[in-house]
Amino acid sequence: MTASFTPERSDAVRELLIERATPRAVRRRRMPALIALVLAGAVAGAGISTAAFAATGAFTSEAPATPSGQPAPDLGEPIAAPPGTVPGAPVISSLGAPRAREVSSVESIPLTDRPDAATHVRVTVTALTAGELNMGTDAAGDNPRWQVGASDLGGPSAVSWYDYPLDAATDALHVTPSDDFTATVTLQYVTHVPTHLGVNARGETFGAEGGPDGRPDLIAVVATSPDGGSVEGFARASDLEAFSPDHPAQPSDPDEAVELQAERDHAYPDGWDIPVYESDGVTRIGTFHVSN
Repeated sequence: MTASFTPERSDAVRELLIERATPRAVRRRRMPALIALVLAGAVAGAGISTAAFAATGAFTSEAPATPSGQPAPDLGEPIAAPPGTVPGAPVISSLGAPRAREVSSVESIPLTDRPDAATHVRVTVTALTAGELNMGTDAAGDNPRWQVGASDLGGPSAVSWYDYPLDAATDALHVTPSDDFTATVTLQYVTHVPTHLGVNARGETFGAEGGPDGRPDLIAVVATSPDGGSVEGFARASDLEAFSPDHPAQPSDPDEAVELQAERDHAYPDGWDIPVYESDGVTRIGTFHVSN
């Protein structure tokens, strides 16, 4: 899955939120080159949970759009990020008890019982057989989809989740599985409270991409530490968005894109590493791999 740093895609990526994450390489499309921050994880338990920004890598990064003329969810005024929450990522509170059901055919699951405070519904899917699932709140079927192979069953790739935004027009979750696909679907209503980005002593903003304050100068990532382990830190947006180490800017036209793509593939066939810092933007604590 890939996602760019445009405002539209940032809104979509922001709906895919996690508390714990496992790093993967940044993947790029051939034309145009797009950055993806692809991580995997899950939020466990009820009550207030905090989230790092990320996409699960299972459902596509295109979130269902708010229907025309309908109000967007009221997320409230942004607050300062509490300890344990990446600035710019929301604080997430569970509402009520989750409910689960097994699905194997086309159906619409009502969402009319949601609490007034719910801004999203978290849908967790556990695949029981291989296949494809199209699922979301758009009755017309323009929803995220998920593919599961036989080799994924029983492992972490057989489980995915997505926070669907709720508005006045959202009344059901529409599920369309492929033939012979069966899964357990669990619904949990949640409230997202947005948080502000942090600002370091150098005046640089840091935190999660896609929050109410826009793109930070230093974007939260899960990186590789010098000892080979995982470490949470911040990579510069300019480094993440660079076409290559030799060409920070994106190509200006298709001809230049083809030329620079060839140069990049030759010079960096396996990608490249960029530095990751603490929130001060100075103290280096690891590296983040960007791959072609």
